[in-house]
Amino acid sequence: MARSRRSGSPERPPARPERFPLGPPTALHDYGVIGNLRTAALVHRAGAIDWACLPRFASPSVFGRILDPLRGGTFLLRPVGAAPGFQRYRPSTNVLETVFEGTEGGTVTLVDFMPVPEGGSDEDAARIVRIVESDSAAAELEVWFEPRFEYGRVTAELELTPGGVVAESGSTAVALRGPGPFEVGHGRATASVSLAADASVAFDLSWGAAPRRGSGVRALLTQTEQFWRGWVHGPDAPLHRLAARWHEPIERSELVLKLLSNPTTGAFVAAPTTSLPEWPGGRRNWDYRYAWIRDAAFVAQEMLLLGHVPEARAFLGWVVARLGPSRRGKRADLHVLYGVHGESDLAEHRLSHLPGFLGSRPVRIGNAAYTQFQLDIYGELLDAANLLAAIDPDGIPRESLSALLDLADEVGRRWTAPDQGIWEVRGPPRHFVHSKLMAWVAMDRASHLAERYGGDRREARWRTTAEAIRAAILEHGWDERRHTFLRSFGEPGVDAANLRIPLVGFLPFDDPRVLGTVERVAADLTRGAFVWRYEASDGVGGRDGSFLPCAFWLVECRARAGQLVRARRAFAELLQSASPHGLFSEEWDPAGGGQALGNYPQAFTHVALLRAALALGLAGAGRAERARIAALAPYLPGVAGVPGAPPTPPTEPLLTRRALSRTTSRATARPPGRTPGAPRRRPRP
Repeated sequence: MARSRRSGSPERPPARPERFPLGPPTALHDYGVIGNLRTAALVHRAGAIDWACLPRFASPSVFGRILDPLRGGTFLLRPVGAAPGFQRYRPSTNVLETVFEGTEGGTVTLVDFMPVPEGGSDEDAARIVRIVESDSAAAELEVWFEPRFEYGRVTAELELTPGGVVAESGSTAVALRGPGPFEVGHGRATASVSLAADASVAFDLSWGAAPRRGSGVRALLTQTEQFWRGWVHGPDAPLHRLAARWHEPIERSELVLKLLSNPTTGAFVAAPTTSLPEWPGGRRNWDYRYAWIRDAAFVAQEMLLLGHVPEARAFLGWVVARLGPSRRGKRADLHVLYGVHGESDLAEHRLSHLPGFLGSRPVRIGNAAYTQFQLDIYGELLDAANLLAAIDPDGIPRESLSALLDLADEVGRRWTAPDQGIWEVRGPPRHFVHSKLMAWVAMDRASHLAERYGGDRREARWRTTAEAIRAAILEHGWDERRHTFLRSFGEPGVDAANLRIPLVGFLPFDDPRVLGTVERVAADLTRGAFVWRYEASDGVGGRDGSFLPCAFWLVECRARAGQLVRARRAFAELLQSASPHGLFSEEWDPAGGGQALGNYPQAFTHVALLRAALALGLAGAGRAERARIAALAPYLPGVAGVPGAPPTPPTEPLLTRRALSRTTSRATARPPGRTPGAPRRRPRP
């Protein structure tokens, strides 16, 4: 391949000239996301790809301007001097359009997508296609191609090629094909391209030094649109039948969840980004480009309700592979999170050279939560397995069932121990009520799985343990004076995670203890429709925003309890916290017009939205729809008829008062303080 004009050095990234046409990123909602089921990219409405890790979700970034406006790297493509456009997705796809209004009445549309391959490696799949189309008027396009490898630490060497540019550093390379001519210098390639009226041009970026061959970009666009439209749920999906009035946010959530999956492994990542802050300028910045057992189990359940059984089967198969074969009655420990390909060492590191989004440091890669003990993950996993068994009795092979049921024995051995909980506190472990709740779910669902598939000699023991856990929650986790479930045994404080108590069938939605907890959460942790997780110290410090999944859980609880007016009003308000194209972050600051916070887009939030829509659909079902609910009951956790009716508690719980006092003494040495940024007990409107 003929090449010329090298530019760049891996030693020290040069300062960017002031002529770069965009200012620093300021809002997450300015970004749309595209992906190929192996990785994803964020596209700013000004036409810049400001985040892309290639070839995998957790690979080092190639474009990282969202974390470093000066040296992070970007790929800008837009009409010269155009103001940021508006973004939309082509119907029922993850193909993103950014529309720029022309000065002469016409428009220029930038179409961004990542082709979804039928097979091959992640490296072969890493490809971004950008097509620019004019309407009615000619336009002059500006191109700024500035890859920065290794999270902006390495400036690539750029070389002109007969069809574009290649950027290389050691064994890392990306190739860009597109109209030029390009000029290279200072570690970047720039071009000015004339676009005639009613014409189009294409730019094709691929991983590796050799440009991809094969189908033309128009054929790739057609294939990609057909893939997404052929995958989205049909009218017979349980969730669609009951919540069709919210079809648009449901379908967008569905497409986001699929985009965050990997078809070759079955894993789902929590988000495609790292270190987007829970508060601007704060230090609560985490890497979410991995597969959490909890989050992925939630996604698998929603996939089932949307009719995507193969995705749920693949996820459970991926988990079973992590457990490995039984050796002397013992399997590999289940970690809290993994890399998509099963990586279990996710040591956390700080990238001190990056200033972070909105100046939020430190920027982290890896996640130290992989070393934590979080008891609740077993319950979420077995809940998903039980749902799969209800929908597809043949969906769990015998050998996989054995591995999953062995997890119940693990819960039986460990449920009396304190843990870090669903919120992954970095302080002393505690006896979190939600963790015990999900331990109960694990034992309950394991019992029902065993019964469904012909029994297991351990089933009676599991049921006895489930009864003991239930008794411990009701004795140690209930605050009679404040009429609410506590955050953890023996400690004051409210936790929005306890909204899940009725959602998993532990108590009915109209139980006075559930209603009391719902109202206490609403009184202590909410502002409008938005809900904070808790008030207590968590060992991290710093402010955070309201947690959107908890807000959707509150909607679900109110809808199932018959408080439809309040539930619908809150749901409508929460939908306004989506981006203009329907993407949700993890957190939200409702003050000053609202601001999206945390990693983006966030699978957890989209899952909670789907559940809330389903609950509203159930509550508002007409006569014809109500006739279907009985048949759908096995699909809907927390609905009458679902496994999990409260059993009679035993006279002597396994977690004795003596054991409780030993394991909570350190956790209660200091009274918990309010997390900065959370609302006060009675937040201002």
